Amino acid sequence: MHYNKIVIKRKLKEFIEEDCQFKDCSSDFIPETDTSSARIISKSEGYISGLEELEILFGLLKVNILLKKKDGDSVSNGDLIAELNGLTRNILLGERIGLNLCTHMSAITSTTKKFTNIVKEANKNTRIACTRKTLPGLRIFEKKAVEIGGGETHRFSLDDMILLKDTHLKYRNGDLAGLLEDVKKKASFSKKIEVEIEKINDIVTAAKNGADIVMLDNMTPKEVKEAINLLENQGLRNKILIEVSGGINFNNFRAYLDAEPDIISTSELTQNPFLRVDLSLRFN
Repeated sequence: MHYNKIVIKRKLKEFIEEDCQFKDCSSDFIPETDTSSARIISKSEGYISGLEELEILFGLLKVNILLKKKDGDSVSNGDLIAELNGLTRNILLGERIGLNLCTHMSAITSTTKKFTNIVKEANKNTRIACTRKTLPGLRIFEKKAVEIGGGETHRFSLDDMILLKDTHLKYRNGDLAGLLEDVKKKASFSKKIEVEIEKINDIVTAAKNGADIVMLDNMTPKEVKEAINLLENQGLRNKILIEVSGGINFNNFRAYLDAEPDIISTSELTQNPFLRVDLSLRFN
């Protein structure tokens, strides 16, 4: 995963400043030159991520870190994740920031893996994607964690792609063909156009009027299958990608997978990662 380290460093510096504006008054009694060694271990099973962030964080604090795992590796209770050596105060300064971020990213990666493994077991070609429903300030880390888990990041920002939602369609008084015509006049050739629809028949209008991707929003698995069949019957299935989204969770995921859309997107990956990975830092 090659994400912009300049951005990651800047955000990690902001996290340090947020957690310690002036000094760590709890560690004032520790001599400034005192050094320690410590280790980060897993206290549960799952898939680890956020290790590059740990390396950058402790690098900023001039603490030596030796990673014993790679991003995306499986971990079990008691596994050694990393070894640290440096100024005691600086290890303590980075402890909570590093563990919080690594725990959060690992939960997202583990949850994403749970979804993507089901797709592999079912021998389907459907891709699993997250959404823009990320915590402000944490998007680069949350999206990266999804990718480490084998998922698709979808849009990083509003600049990436044109996604026309029900609010855009309402602005055009429900005229989907007219909306697509308006947008294509302004759109750069480099931007794909995705349109969200809530009525099955609108999928044909979208396919015939230049949409690259159609999002079937808040439809049941049965309705998704009906929409796909409608496209197939009119020879339009290969013209567009079909994404389903809205209310999708681990309990109903398999039913949507059976409908065989191209993409299933769910905010569960970033907003409700249900497979927590517990980490701990311990001094030697």
